[in-house]
Amino acid sequence: MRTVRAKLVALVLACVAPALGFAVYRAHESEADLLEQTQRRVRYVEKALDSELADQQSNARLALALAGRANKFHEALKTGDAATAQRLVDLLASVYKYRGIVAADAHGKVLATGNPARAPTSLGPDASPAFAALLAGKPVTGFVQVKLPSGPPYALVQAEPIMEGAVQVGALAVVTPVSEKYLEYLERKLNADLALKVNEKLVAHCADHPDPELEHHGDDAVLEEARGKLFALRTFEPARMKRAGLHVEVTASRDVTALRDESRKDLLHTLLALGGISLLVLALALRVASRMGKAVQALAQAASSVKAGKYATVAKVRTGDELELLGDEFNAMVQGLQERDRLKDTFGRYVTKQVAEHLMQGKVALGGELLPVTVLFSDIRSFTTISEHMEPKALLDFLNEYFSGMVESVMRHGGVVDKFIGDAIMAVFGAPVPSASDPLNAIHAALAMRERLVGINVEFRRRGLPELRTGIGLHYGQVVAGNMGHVERMEYTVIGDTVNLASRLESMTKELRVDVILSEDLFKQVEQHVEAEPIHQIKVKGRHAEVMVYKLIGLKAQVAPTPSAGAA
Repeated sequence: MRTVRAKLVALVLACVAPALGFAVYRAHESEADLLEQTQRRVRYVEKALDSELADQQSNARLALALAGRANKFHEALKTGDAATAQRLVDLLASVYKYRGIVAADAHGKVLATGNPARAPTSLGPDASPAFAALLAGKPVTGFVQVKLPSGPPYALVQAEPIMEGAVQVGALAVVTPVSEKYLEYLERKLNADLALKVNEKLVAHCADHPDPELEHHGDDAVLEEARGKLFALRTFEPARMKRAGLHVEVTASRDVTALRDESRKDLLHTLLALGGISLLVLALALRVASRMGKAVQALAQAASSVKAGKYATVAKVRTGDELELLGDEFNAMVQGLQERDRLKDTFGRYVTKQVAEHLMQGKVALGGELLPVTVLFSDIRSFTTISEHMEPKALLDFLNEYFSGMVESVMRHGGVVDKFIGDAIMAVFGAPVPSASDPLNAIHAALAMRERLVGINVEFRRRGLPELRTGIGLHYGQVVAGNMGHVERMEYTVIGDTVNLASRLESMTKELRVDVILSEDLFKQVEQHVEAEPIHQIKVKGRHAEVMVYKLIGLKAQVAPTPSAGAA
């Protein structure tokens, strides 16, 4: 306790003298601090502007990508069906209310326009030289000079050619005019007045800009007085507006009058507070002594709880010495234990208990091992057609509801969902530890998925959602199983010809008009328990030898699943 008291007395004595010196120092440095703060804020505007433009381009690319996948839209562009094209454009325009949307045929002739005041009347070189690349099958992105019905001659453009194979059938563009209203929109986002110059000519600025002609080139911002206020400004070239033949500059200005006044007020408060510092520090020192004792006691109690299996942390200890370090390290230890248990729980949601234990204990090294497994592939038929008529979020909810039932069917029979490939599921039975019951468990899982799909479709039909049809392919054979990738980013998976053949079999279900087919290799493993009808030998892409396949009918009487050791 003597050491603690000595430390507190030294703290009181050491704080008074430096406080006086600090006040004098702050009087001389307040202006420098103000400039440094304003420089940081103006430099932030450049980064934030680049980020905002990147987000807008990314959103536009996503919209164009979704629209470009619509088969009806492709047909409308090829046939010049303006009414059909206009319906899609109207949909995009309802989302992007402040951007022009243009759909054109392969020659740049406009078939449909959304928000026409903000859209060019052509996607050909007559509207912008940059569109020559678009008609040549190349995307156009970024800041370009463009002819618009009204407004400025410059815009941010995201335009994509619409292709069918190697043939261009049209083009779709999202156009954002860089006007005064657009800069005012950015002003609200970035909290800065903006002025835009192209080739040294002022083309647009915020309505309340202090002086649009002001500019300052350099790495640091400068302070300027204008209209009775103090502004920090800097001129820079936005990376996402650079384009050959156009020299684009943006001057960002921020009103820092309040910041300057606040800085001066802070300095005054510092001087007034010096008279009470000594008493406050003394009171603080006495309080710290009390907190130290309580902190030690709290640490002891928390350690006892952890010993009993209850994860308890201690409140943050702020003493600036080894006691604070001890408290931080103790909490880090508890958080590590909690994270370990949370990781175990997370593994348990996606893989069987057996796989989770192998991964957690480091039993599966980088590389792999040969294992006999049964691989199951399942895919939704005509999913592209379904996805064209659903909003992205509704489509995701729709898929997740379907996946939940399928994954439960796999895991209940000892399978591991290796990955989701779009609307397809790849599951493995027998990795990392194979079992003699794996082939039959895979059959049970496929039958459970078939039965579960019936119930899912009943619910979908009740809610007016499209019903699903699936195809399932199963194959038994050797694979390489293990952690694949880099030591810092690995994935437990299986690879090999067995996986490829199972995928090919799944893709053949539509052609063979069956929902579940299995290979002859798998049928030999389960023929005593399974009723299956031979179809015929088929030629599978990627394999020289023909493969005999069977249509899965069901189980023979009184055959129950045999759970594997890792069944969840």
